[in-house]
Amino acid sequence: MTFGQRLRQLREEKGLTREALAAASGVPFGTIHGYEIGRRAPALSASLKLAKALGTDCTAFAECEDLASEPEPEPKKPTPKKGKK
Repeated sequence: MTFGQRLRQLREEKGLTREALAAASGVPFGTIHGYEIGRRAPALSASLKLAKALGTDCTAFAECEDLASEPEPEPKKPTPKKGKK
């Protein structure tokens, strides 16, 4: 199951429209729609807001195949600062 499919399932179980979920979560309607139809990749900050608005936590999306297959991002290396001479 993808993130979008799970999001739609949870939203429909709560009896919410996309508009109502957008209002409750602060995540724009277009973003929610994009997730549900698979046009947008889920952002962590948005998934946390959506989970909270749906009365659950982010573990509700933990088994989503499009999240589970993402590799951990590489930590950014600090850039050396140029000193004054």
